[in-house]
Amino acid sequence: MPDHPVLPLLADGATRDEAWWRQAAAFYPAPPDALVNLEHGYFGAMAAPVQAAFEQAVRYTNEQLSPFVRGEFTRTHVDILRQRVAELIRAEPHEILLTRSGTESMQVLITQYHGLAPGDTVLWSNLDYPAMRTAMRWLAQRRGVTSTQVALRLPISDDEIVASYAQAMRQAVKPRLLLLSQVTPANGQQLPVQEIMALAREHGIDVLLDSAHALGQVDVDVQAMGVDFAGFNLHKWLGAPAGLGVVYIRASQLHKIEPYFGDDDYAPTDIRGRLHMGMPPIGAILAAPAALDFHARLGGTPAKTERLAWLRTYWVSRAAQLPGVRLLSPLDAKRGTALVAFAVDGLDARALQQALLRRFGIFTVERNIGDTDVVRATVAITTQTSELDQLVAALMVLSSETDA
Repeated sequence: MPDHPVLPLLADGATRDEAWWRQAAAFYPAPPDALVNLEHGYFGAMAAPVQAAFEQAVRYTNEQLSPFVRGEFTRTHVDILRQRVAELIRAEPHEILLTRSGTESMQVLITQYHGLAPGDTVLWSNLDYPAMRTAMRWLAQRRGVTSTQVALRLPISDDEIVASYAQAMRQAVKPRLLLLSQVTPANGQQLPVQEIMALAREHGIDVLLDSAHALGQVDVDVQAMGVDFAGFNLHKWLGAPAGLGVVYIRASQLHKIEPYFGDDDYAPTDIRGRLHMGMPPIGAILAAPAALDFHARLGGTPAKTERLAWLRTYWVSRAAQLPGVRLLSPLDAKRGTALVAFAVDGLDARALQQALLRRFGIFTVERNIGDTDVVRATVAITTQTSELDQLVAALMVLSSETDA
């Protein structure tokens, strides 16, 4: 990858400065000419300085091997990243555990939460990530609990969301644990987390917060939010190499998450005993600080939040006016995020996704919300308005065809 000059700092209030964002986009790989990628929700591209740091880390580790990994890497670099992540989410380094993904992070919290007894109820929603829903259902087999789904239908307002969770908590027998997505993966909706967690506290329910799509895209402050348990990744909205996640457990609540398969490498009071991953993602851990540095250079989470909101509003405001097109995410960008779910009357999700890809060269993704699937388009900070124009034009054609 060619060398790039240092990106100038983003001026205050300049998140719509297209010239500056074009400079920022030049730090990322150019997309293939034949494809419009509007599926940036899986993982984000590394910026040039991050890819360079990652490639250097792989080369260095491959040269130094075990003396480095068992020595300086384990003693120093792991803790450097734990410190950086702790600063980012307003936690303490000893409350941070590195994992390989957001999924693994949440599975640590769900499967190792040991404060459950037969007859307790655990709650989750159909808008949670599919693997997390599976893990919550698995608790019924493993722990003898009642695993209950909170049914949320799209589109849905904050008031309806809070009312649905409140009803589920009232009706549950011995409710004990709640899985909650800060940003829902299917349609990018920001849930009213603090209101729901307040309800959970009233019922004595612990909340496991899935923030896989939050960190780096919207503000995450575990102190202000009153979070005890949360799972993250660093490769979606922070631009770190793929394969790196984080668990946060408030120190006073660590005893509620049991050691990983009885791990005794660390004391029971040390969070590192909650996952024994074997070989860690060395290159990703070494390069992640460069990703956090570039994230800050882009203006940090506030600038990304505003930029992504502007881009999603650019296309959503027009798509919402098309007959036969149904937006399944909030129209208000303050309640939504870069991820937007939609449907076209007369086309199921698979047919819509394939039509966008094969006929218009636009890559999107199907996402499951329980009893049905939706199509999701996700912008990145490097998305061009011309690409969004193509999406709106494609939806106009498809909706007119099904209406005919």
